Amino acid sequence: MLNVEAIDLYYGAAQALRGVSLSAEPGQVTCVLGRNGVGKTSLLRAIVGQQPVARGRIVWQGQDLKGLPSYERARAGIAT
Repeated sequence: MLNVEAIDLYYGAAQALRGVSLSAEPGQVTCVLGRNGVGKTSLLRAIVGQQPVARGRIVWQGQDLKGLPSYERARAGIAT
């Protein structure tokens, strides 16, 4: 299971994500929708480790991913 808990993400001084949370369970479809510029790609970059989060947690199968580089997240089962 993937849990994203209240993450904030910045590009310099610009805040791209503010308090974003979601859960994705095995066997279920989880969809992220929104118009252009609302942070869908930034959210995915944060989950796979391509962009660091300023606050919050990303938990994959019980393991907190904070500080793990993208290649280790891919080895754990999160694709980049």
